[in-house]
Amino acid sequence: MPAHPPARSAILASLLPVLAAAAVWAPIRHNYFWNDDFVHLYDMATRTLWSFSSELFIGQLYLVRNLVFASLFHVFGPDPRPFFWSMLLTHLVNVLLLARAIRGFTGDLVLTGVGAALWGTCPVLEGALGWYSAYGQVLLTTLVLAVLAALAAAVARGECLEPRRALWWGTLLAVGATCYTAGLAICAAFPVTLLLALPARQRSRESIGIVILTALAVFALYAVLRAGSSDADVPFREALTGRATIAALPGAVVLGIHLLAFGACTLVLGFLGLDRGYPSPIGVATAAAVAAVLVLGWGRSGSAVRRQLLGLGLLLAAVVGMTAVGRASLFVFYREPVLTAALAPRYQYLPLAIVTLLLSIALASLGSRSRPARRTVYAAAALWAVARVVVFVVRPLHIDHHDWERAETARVVGTVRQAVAASPPGAVVRIENQIFLPAQFILHFLPGRLPGWAGIFVTEFSDDTVEGHPVRFVVSADDWRRAQERGGRIAALVEPASAGSNP
Repeated sequence: MPAHPPARSAILASLLPVLAAAAVWAPIRHNYFWNDDFVHLYDMATRTLWSFSSELFIGQLYLVRNLVFASLFHVFGPDPRPFFWSMLLTHLVNVLLLARAIRGFTGDLVLTGVGAALWGTCPVLEGALGWYSAYGQVLLTTLVLAVLAALAAAVARGECLEPRRALWWGTLLAVGATCYTAGLAICAAFPVTLLLALPARQRSRESIGIVILTALAVFALYAVLRAGSSDADVPFREALTGRATIAALPGAVVLGIHLLAFGACTLVLGFLGLDRGYPSPIGVATAAAVAAVLVLGWGRSGSAVRRQLLGLGLLLAAVVGMTAVGRASLFVFYREPVLTAALAPRYQYLPLAIVTLLLSIALASLGSRSRPARRTVYAAAALWAVARVVVFVVRPLHIDHHDWERAETARVVGTVRQAVAASPPGAVVRIENQIFLPAQFILHFLPGRLPGWAGIFVTEFSDDTVEGHPVRFVVSADDWRRAQERGGRIAALVEPASAGSNP
C-alpha cells in the first residue's frame, strides 16, 4: 500500500465520490418538511430559542441540531430550500471526510474512491437526508468522521496525541452528542478506541483522561437537561424507564443484529433494489458475505490493523447498541415487532459510514497479501463502481420530496387568504381549526404538540393580521388551554369554540 500517493491521484480519489454523491442527492434540494418537522417549526415560532433547543424530544438530546434548525428558521422562515441545501452540503462534506479516513487507514486510493462512493450514494441514506428532523444524525456523522479522519492521519504519520488535540477531539464528539443522542455512545466508547488504535508510544494517560472528561461532561449535560425537560411528561416516559429498558434487552439484541445485517445488505445491494423484502435469502447471504470479508481481513491483518478494526468495531457496536436499546424499549412497550425499527432507513446513516470504513480496511488487508489478491479486490471494486454508474444512469434514484405535505401546507395558507379576501374590510376573520393531516403520526404519540391549522399559521405567517384583517382560529377547549399555557402569539391567535360561535 502506498504510503504517500501522488497528490493529484489523492485529490481525485477524494473528489470523485463527492461528485458522485452530489449527482445522486442533488434533488433533495427540492424536498419539503415531513412529520416531526412541523412540530419543530411550530415550537420555533412560539417558544424561546433556549427552551426549544434544550428540551429533550422523546428522550433525544438535540441541543446543537435545534440551534442550527432555529437559526435557519429565523433567517429564512419556513422556506425548506435552505434547510435541505444545508443537508446536501453537509452530506458532501461527510463523503469527503470518509474518503480521508479510508485513505488514512489504508493508504489505498482505489478503496478510498470506491469506499466513499459506496456509502455516499447508498439509497438507504435517504431516510436521513430526506428528512430535516434527521439532520442531527448527519451532523453527528460530520463530527465523528472528522475525528476519525484525524485519528487515521495521526496513526499513519506516527504522531503523538497531545493533550490539546485530545481536548479538540473530545470536544467535537461531545458537540456531536448534542446533535443526536447516539453520540453519547460514541463518546463513551471513543477512549477505548484510542487505546486500541494508537500504539502506546503515540498516546499518554493525560490525553486519554482528557477525552474521558469531555465524555463525562456531555453525559452530565444530558442528565441536567433531562431533569429539567418537559419531555419527562410525554407518554413515552414509561416506555423509557430503566425497568422498561431492561425488559426490552432481549429485543434490543435481536434489533441490533438486524440493524447490522440489513445495513450491510443495503450498503452493497441497495442500489439494485435487492435489499427489499429483508430478511430475504439474498439479504442474509449478503450480510454474511460482508461479515466474512471483515473476518478474513482481520485474519490477514497484522496486530496494528487488528487493533484498529477492533477500535472502530467498538464504535459501531456502541452506536448500533444504543439505537437498538432505545428503539426496542419503545417497540416492545407498545407491542410492535422490532424488525419494523430495523428496516427504518433513518437509523443507518452513521453506522453504515463506520461499516464502510471497516470494510475498506479489511479489503486493503486482503489485497496487500499478494498481487493476485489485490487485483481481485480491485476488480470487485471496479465491477461495483461500473454497475452503480449504469444503474444510476438507467434508473436514477427516486426521492420522495413530500409533495403531499407541501400541498397540504399550501391548502392551509390558501384557505386563510380566501377567507381574508371574502371578509369586509378590517373585519376579524375567524377560521374553524382543523387537524393538520401530515403531522398525524407524531401527534398520535404526542397529542397537542401542534394545534392543527393554527400551528401551521404561526409558522407560515409572521403576523396575526393578514392584509389588514386580524385572523383568529376557533379551537377545541383542549387546544385553547394548551395555547394559553404556552402563551405569546399562539395564545392570542386562538379562541375557544364557544367564543368563536358567538363573536
